[in-house]
Amino acid sequence: MNEPPRRHDITVRVAQGDGYPPDPAAFATAANRAALSRNASIVSAHTAEEIICVVCVTTPDRPSAVAVALAVVADALRAEGPVPSPSR
Repeated sequence: MNEPPRRHDITVRVAQGDGYPPDPAAFATAANRAALSRNASIVSAHTAEEIICVVCVTTPDRPSAVAVALAVVADALRAEGPVPSPSR
């Protein structure tokens, strides 16, 4: 069945590891870059225990949207070195 793409909002929650938590500004910049490379957008919030991300992406089905959301968050977490803030 060929359904037209539609917007999906996928929430991804990531527990803070044993190490230091990522800098929220650097994470946001890396997440935005990862999302833009996949025609998606992301909003994230940091708490003491976790990072909560909402990835918005247009895909034909939910499983595809989940795959994109997980890839965006994984890329943001893997970003090597500090990412300069866009305001600097």
